[in-house]
Amino acid sequence: MSSKSETDVEMSTSAEKPRTSGDANETAKVDELISLETLRESPVQWPERFPGMEKFLTMSDTPIHRPSADSDQILSCVNLAAINQFARLPPEQLVEKIKSMHDQIYRLGLRESKEMTRGKLLGIFDRERLTKAKAMRN
Repeated sequence: MSSKSETDVEMSTSAEKPRTSGDANETAKVDELISLETLRESPVQWPERFPGMEKFLTMSDTPIHRPSADSDQILSCVNLAAINQFARLPPEQLVEKIKSMHDQIYRLGLRESKEMTRGKLLGIFDRERLTKAKAMRN
């Protein structure tokens, strides 16, 4: 980088011209804004722990790196029919349908919460009790 950049050349040529008071103020402002700091490439923030591992993972068929499937494979005929049905609804009816679905989901969540609480009270999720019961049977 021994050659001067275009901006350096322009600044040196503008400095050689006779200055008026307005030009002097502008060059003073420009001189305040000039940074002589040399920029270097930033270091790698998250270096690869095992060299070549990222390449290996992208080559493998893991769910993270698996190419996305076509929408035809994901959506069944029932799903496509529901999407088409929603697309034909006027905006007011679509909002009503979404609100009713939201209410239904909320009620389902409440029911699931009650069932989970019931299961905890009955000790269904207690692993120690389950392992003791299995040991007693054997």
